Amino acid sequence: MKIQEAFFKMLGSKAAVRILQYLGTEKRVKYRDLQQFVNTHTLNVRIKDLLNHGLIEHHLTREETRREWYELTEKGKKVVELLDKLIETVEY
Repeated sequence: MKIQEAFFKMLGSKAAVRILQYLGTEKRVKYRDLQQFVNTHTLNVRIKDLLNHGLIEHHLTREETRREWYELTEKGKKVVELLDKLIETVEY
């Protein structure tokens, strides 16, 4: 499958756009915050897909307390911006 086809297939997958939009508004998001959108198995698959396509990045620190979160990459921010414009266009 071509990269473009795989990318658009991933975007069409359950909760992918909702996860990206949520990350676009919240900046740093914990795993449990994303569980509101989809079941655990699907969330794990979606996170893996978004990581593989370079749209999100995973952060982990183990200082005094363990902290783990996800953020959009620059590429992810551009995709969210384009998705928002597309949604806005479709709504008119």
